[in-house]
Amino acid sequence: MAAIYEYTGVVEKILEPQTFPSGFTKRDIVLTDDIGSDSKWPNHIAFTFKKDNVSLLDGLKNGQRAKIRFAIDGREWTNPQGQTKYFTDLTGLKIEALAAEGETASAPEPAEPDNSLAADPDDIDDMPF
Repeated sequence: MAAIYEYTGVVEKILEPQTFPSGFTKRDIVLTDDIGSDSKWPNHIAFTFKKDNVSLLDGLKNGQRAKIRFAIDGREWTNPQGQTKYFTDLTGLKIEALAAEGETASAPEPAEPDNSLAADPDDIDDMPF
């Protein structure tokens, strides 16, 4: 059973959806550290929404605060030369816009980004697969 995590940040970029010949669709979103973070080197965290969850990114805009619920997925791939490579994805399951663009003053400002790694066992039924 996969653990569910949350990350709160500011939408930096929403990429266009990609559809592959097999019919699989994915779309990436990049969030940076939340408002109030004084880091000189902000984190740029990319999350991938897949299949039906791609539409969850519709209507979001750069600069908005958002909270993403995600799972960590990993896979192994062996290339034709026999070398094995490993890939890790942060798979978006749900996203919630927390404030409209430019409304940072009225939005609560946490002291630190919410990078909680605690899984909520009550939300396991929310999984899209």
